[in-house]
Amino acid sequence: MNRSFFVSPASVGEASRMSQENPQAFFMAGGTDLLVLRKNKLIHPQAILYLRGIPDLAEIRRDANGGVRIGACATLHAVAKHPLIQKGYPLLAQAALAVASPQIRNKATIGGNICLNSRCWFYNRSPFWRVEYSECRKATGGTRCYVLPQSHKGCFALQSGDTVGPLVAIGAKLHLVSSRGERILDIEDFYLGDGIRYLALRSGEMVTAVLLPEPKGRGTFIKFRSQNNLDFATFNLTLLPPQEGRGSRIVVSSVASKPLRALKAEALFDQGAPGKEVVDQAMKEIPLVSFVRGSVEFKKQVLAARMTEAIAAAGNLLKE
Repeated sequence: MNRSFFVSPASVGEASRMSQENPQAFFMAGGTDLLVLRKNKLIHPQAILYLRGIPDLAEIRRDANGGVRIGACATLHAVAKHPLIQKGYPLLAQAALAVASPQIRNKATIGGNICLNSRCWFYNRSPFWRVEYSECRKATGGTRCYVLPQSHKGCFALQSGDTVGPLVAIGAKLHLVSSRGERILDIEDFYLGDGIRYLALRSGEMVTAVLLPEPKGRGTFIKFRSQNNLDFATFNLTLLPPQEGRGSRIVVSSVASKPLRALKAEALFDQGAPGKEVVDQAMKEIPLVSFVRGSVEFKKQVLAARMTEAIAAAGNLLKE
C-alpha cells in the first residue's frame, strides 16, 4: 500500500488550501468509505486531511431562519438522535439510523454520507477481482461499462448515501467552502448524474454544513434491501404528502448516479389524484437501468408496491 501523509488542518481555510495545492489529497472525517477505497487500491491519496479537529464542523444548531444547520462532521448517530432532527425532520433521523450498523454510525458523518463515492459491483472490489473487468470506465479509465455494455459513454455507478433522498425531499442546501470563497448549493444540484464525476465540487472545495429549511411536516422514508442486513439499499423511497395542495415530494435514491424526483407524479399528488395514477406516473418517470443490488424488473415491482403503500399512509397522515 502506498504511503499517505496524515494531516489535521486547524481550519476550513487551511484544509481547502492544502487540498487545492495537492490534487491527490483527500478529505476525511469518519473514514468509513475512504479507508476502504484506499485498501482496495481504488484511490491513492498522497495526503489525508483529517477534518474532525476543526471547531464547529460537528455542531447541530438552530439557525436564524427557523431551520437547522448541521455541521458536515456531525456523525450519523448524532444526527439520528438529536432532538431538533427527531422533532422537525423525522425522515432524516430515520435515514441516518438506517445506515449500516451502530459502529459505523458512530464514525460516519453526514457530510461523508452525502459525498459517498458512487458504488458498483464491478468497481467496489479487490484488485484481484477487478483483473477480470479491466475495461471499467470508473476503475481504470477504460472504454466499457459492465452494467450497461451497450452504452458508449458515462458510468452508471450508484449514488448510495441513505440520507440523500430525505435531504432532497426536505429541500436542504449545502454550504461549500474553498480558498476562493463560499457558496450555497441546492443538494439536488450537487449530484451530476455520472458515476465518475458525480459531485459538483470544485477543486479544493469541501462541504462544511447542511442547511435545512423550516420543517415541512411528516412523510415516509423506506430503505429497501432484499435482506434485512447492513448492506446498501436496493432503493430508498422518500415521500412527502402535499400541504394545502402543494409541496409534495417523491424521491427515489440509490437507483441511479443521482437521486431521482418524479415531478409530474408530484403534480398529480398535489392535485389529489388517485394513488394508482400517481404511482403509474412516477414509475414512468423513474429510469431504472442498473441491475446492481437487484434486477431492474424486481426493483420496478417492489418500488411500485412500496410507493403505493407510502401514498396510502400519506393519506392517513393528512386526515390526522
